[in-house]
Amino acid sequence: MEISSHEQNGVILYRISGEVKTEDIIRFWNRLFSDYPILKDYMGIVTVFLDARLKQEDTNLNNLVEYFTGNLDRLRDLKIAVVMDTPMVTSTIILGQRLKQLQIKPFTTEKAALEWIRI
Repeated sequence: MEISSHEQNGVILYRISGEVKTEDIIRFWNRLFSDYPILKDYMGIVTVFLDARLKQEDTNLNNLVEYFTGNLDRLRDLKIAVVMDTPMVTSTIILGQRLKQLQIKPFTTEKAALEWIRI
């Protein structure tokens, strides 16, 4: 998994490529929390998986739910956009339904994700 990041007008933008497993996603979020300790200074986070090969299984979705539940205080006021064009978009929808305290939404384009965050 390779990660690049930058800030764009109050939005944290991450591009993730290569093979990505559930454990990689958790490591990514740990890195984000380290890189950006005060997330309340930002409107939202866009994670772009268009160049990634997601190897996540539905059984691992519970691990992500537990991880995000443990970090609700950090993420509660942020919009989180996930950009992907694979069947894994269903997992993002399910994650959003199971964690109603988070504003998490899937998109197929980066432009649409950024527009949603800036609303």
